[in-house]
Amino acid sequence: MRKSLLVCLTVFSLAANATERVTLEQLQNDWQRYQNRIVELRTPLVVCGSFYDSLILAPERLYCPEEKAVGLADGDSTLYWQLVKQNYANSICVHCRNAYYNVRTGDRICSFKARVTGERQLLTGQSLRTHHTYQPRLPLRKKGQLRIVGTNIENFFADLGGYATKRTTPEQQALKTRKVAKAMKRMHADLFAICEMQVGDKAPQMLLQALGNKYAYIETELPNMDRIGGCFIYRKDRLKPFGDWLSAYQDTASHYHGRMLAQGFEEIKTGERFIVSLNHMKSKRPGRTQYDTNLRRMENTDSLLAMLPIAIEQFADSDVLLLGDYNCNTQEQPIQTIVRAGYNDMLQVFCQNDYSYSYKGEIGYLDRCFASPSMAAQIIQVMPWHVNADWYYQHAAYRLKDKSLHRFADHDPIIVDIRLNSAQ
Repeated sequence: MRKSLLVCLTVFSLAANATERVTLEQLQNDWQRYQNRIVELRTPLVVCGSFYDSLILAPERLYCPEEKAVGLADGDSTLYWQLVKQNYANSICVHCRNAYYNVRTGDRICSFKARVTGERQLLTGQSLRTHHTYQPRLPLRKKGQLRIVGTNIENFFADLGGYATKRTTPEQQALKTRKVAKAMKRMHADLFAICEMQVGDKAPQMLLQALGNKYAYIETELPNMDRIGGCFIYRKDRLKPFGDWLSAYQDTASHYHGRMLAQGFEEIKTGERFIVSLNHMKSKRPGRTQYDTNLRRMENTDSLLAMLPIAIEQFADSDVLLLGDYNCNTQEQPIQTIVRAGYNDMLQVFCQNDYSYSYKGEIGYLDRCFASPSMAAQIIQVMPWHVNADWYYQHAAYRLKDKSLHRFADHDPIIVDIRLNSAQ
């Protein structure tokens, strides 16, 4: 009798805690059925986002809908809404014990056990085993080529205590400076077009001290201000500037006067010249609608397109390269306006299905590379270097003090290799 009772209790206990093997499709079709049950999810999944105590998983990386479809700011798009619903339906949130700064988006998870707590919500008391599927690859630079890099270095300030730096200590500032300089040295670029550097001379000079005496920067003669701007840093032995820099905004009080710049450069070895336009357009802020943000970016775009003919005439050259953080995905109106103006979207030519930024589990291009027809013919390769966007923001050097190159900023740098041709 006792033995029979023990067997019954054991069977009941096993049934209550039985683990059922399921696929993601089975869960999606009937979340209610698996509510509060332990399941073993057998569908291979990829990490799309990592947060404090949870991972966003999906069968494949989730693209921002406006990377592939016309967005709401340009009119209602059926494809846009299809992609929004598809991203929502295919993703799940798993609350787990993973150390979020050790997981990066793009990692693979083969299978795991968890309790279903709601629609698209699972809970496990264990860490999920993740697999790195790739390492960030920096393309080789060949002899005779120039390397130009467009990069956002995320609030690089020399003066602390103001905008976006109220919680930054001098120690954290020094760590970030060393990490940014280390990544810049690894890229072996002849020219950096940099976004999110404090306006004025202090921040560029602080970075040059970490880079060494091979580099110089274009002095804008703007006073040191507690706001972000743009900056050109170049190799003195390979390039030299010619002509005076231009801004797309003539009003020196404008927030964009120091953020949308153009400068002519000459390759010392060959004497060939080209123009680089650096642009950092309006970012979306909480409380602003997408439509309002789009209007401001279109104002940036109109100012940029009005400046470029002036720059071409002033520098007497038609080889124009446009870099920077445009805060727009590929199908948004500002990007398509620049393309219609005759500038080639080189990321779509060389690496269409890649990305430079990750936000809320979705990836896409916010950082751009456009080229005039004559410059496009001289470009050898263009690609993002995935050292930043895939890492959680808490992985930054000034938080964890790690010595890697990862997460020196939130955007991936765009690498552009060119070979200037005198026949162009």
